[in-house]
Amino acid sequence: MCNLFREVDGYFNGKDVNMTKINNDLTIKGYCGNGGCKRNEAGINALIAYTFKKFKDSIIRKTKYNKYDEYLLMWISDKLFKIHIESIGKKNKPGYMDATTLNQAYDKYLKNHKGILDYWDLFGHINGLKEANLKYMSEFYKLLSHICKTIKEYNDKGAESKKLSKYSVDCRFQYRTLYMNIYECKSYLDLLNKLKGLYDDFRSYAIKRNGSNNDLATNLKKLTLGSGKEMNAVKSFKTYDFSGSQCKLPKKKKTNPKKPDPPGLSPSSKEEPPPQRKAPPSSQSSNVLPKTKGGGSSSSNVQDASKIGLKASDNSEGNTGGASGDIRSPKSENRGPDGGLNDNTGSGVKSNDGTSKRTDHADTSPLGTQTSNQEPGSENKGNVGGTTQS
Repeated sequence: MCNLFREVDGYFNGKDVNMTKINNDLTIKGYCGNGGCKRNEAGINALIAYTFKKFKDSIIRKTKYNKYDEYLLMWISDKLFKIHIESIGKKNKPGYMDATTLNQAYDKYLKNHKGILDYWDLFGHINGLKEANLKYMSEFYKLLSHICKTIKEYNDKGAESKKLSKYSVDCRFQYRTLYMNIYECKSYLDLLNKLKGLYDDFRSYAIKRNGSNNDLATNLKKLTLGSGKEMNAVKSFKTYDFSGSQCKLPKKKKTNPKKPDPPGLSPSSKEEPPPQRKAPPSSQSSNVLPKTKGGGSSSSNVQDASKIGLKASDNSEGNTGGASGDIRSPKSENRGPDGGLNDNTGSGVKSNDGTSKRTDHADTSPLGTQTSNQEPGSENKGNVGGTTQS
């Protein structure tokens, strides 16, 4: 799988494909239709169809669940997101995010440029995944890319490679970043831990094959949360549903325009309010922002680089090109849905319906884009981060 993604990624330069290279490859060109691919979108569709067919052919038992379909939709999302942000003039706004779904992006950019294989309808068993947020799906592909890079390094250089530790830390950083942004949505969590299953299988295989190499178990980090807690991997078929409010970006609140002064009332004749007593200083007031749906803090719903952007962290997890957002100071207070402070010890709490609710997150904003903001050497001391939902 990783080799195939690496192969088709080689046809891209940013959002654009190398049309000459595609039309010179008779196999891929065959998916273009009449006389080859003439537009960038047609070239992308041809590469998707080629990859889809390769994955299907790799399954020996045709009745077996195709675990590659989710990964292919992540890859498609990565390409569509690059097209999307350029088409709306947001290419130079790092971390830009909006509510566009994968399905909406496909309809807008690729649907009218189909080749000979209408692959989109062949994802029917996971149709729900098409309704995932386009930006989040592209970030899932970023995690998949980190995992593939780690596997390739092991295959090429072996267990002694000094880069294995760094690459696995990159995986863990992106894993934690995604978790902090999507933990309230079960379908996103299933998708995240499906990628964890891919990483865990590789890690277990490599460690068992190098039993005498005690360093490998240390160098290949486990994908844990900031508190040190490890979630279970997902390896079975899952359906996806992103219709719940926990899976949506909060809508921008409407603000009422300021009422004009009554006619004929001069500024000097306005009744002045009595002087207000200054409130005593509070250690909490500076950190409290308007709440989002999930009870976290928020400002507006403008999805731009300064609010909801995903950017690299300069902390101990390394610069992964991963996600970050409008992060509060590590010393700032974390507020739960009731305005109280969250317990970041990793323990579970019971909600009103009796279900266990995770508290491994740094805040309670549902689907903001924030990141792990840990200091070097503090990997297992709990999540530290702030809300970035805007």
